[in-house]
Amino acid sequence: MFLRYCSVWLIFTAVVVSSWSYSQEPTRLSRPAISPAVWGVLEQPHAPGTHPGVVILHGSRGWRPEYAQYAKALADSGFVALALSHFVETGRDTVMRDPRQAWATWHAVVRNAVRYLSALPSTKGQKLGLVGFSHGAFLAISVASSLPEVRAVVDFYGGYNTAVRTRDEQLSSFPPLLILHGDADTLVSVDFARYLKDAIERRGGQVELHIYPGAHHAFNSKVYPTYSDSLAKDSFRLTVDFLARRLRN
Repeated sequence: MFLRYCSVWLIFTAVVVSSWSYSQEPTRLSRPAISPAVWGVLEQPHAPGTHPGVVILHGSRGWRPEYAQYAKALADSGFVALALSHFVETGRDTVMRDPRQAWATWHAVVRNAVRYLSALPSTKGQKLGLVGFSHGAFLAISVASSLPEVRAVVDFYGGYNTAVRTRDEQLSSFPPLLILHGDADTLVSVDFARYLKDAIERRGGQVELHIYPGAHHAFNSKVYPTYSDSLAKDSFRLTVDFLARRLRN
């Protein structure tokens, strides 16, 4: 177990070290007939055979190369990883103007991304998961229970949106969930994490909650002043361990 954690740590460290030289922009992955389209970056493990799949959902600032880097790190850890750019169909300004008008489209994009990923030969017969960051975590939580293919969700400093769907619809039959949050987060309070955990567990779901003392919002994003290298590495380790336990057959 210790050696596996060390290997995951080294993989993530290598990706972080090369992060400024590694840059990849999303491309259209789905066929022209698919609407809304699936735009993103797909990363595959080097090892042969089939592997679990993961869809990565970005935050409210939209696409950044770090999501492609995160997908590469997950692929190096044995997952077929799709970093999704779900603002392509609606535009980033929708988040600030009125996100409710775009929520149905974002749900449709995630559903199409899950279908795209599950149809790949490299994921045949394997389980899929969602990893969401902030706004992307809200999106993952609001759509996960409607996707039977999704068997695990990782929530980075997010919550759930009662304005989009009722609480019971969002949280009933919810797949196993890992929540990673900082108790000094002033953008999305850690109370969201605690309340979400309690609400899912009351409905029979399984939740693993990890709260980082003194950590702020976006503690694993280098574009924020709240970034912590140690927390980025540790949260990645916890994410890989959770996904491996929940997704690998």
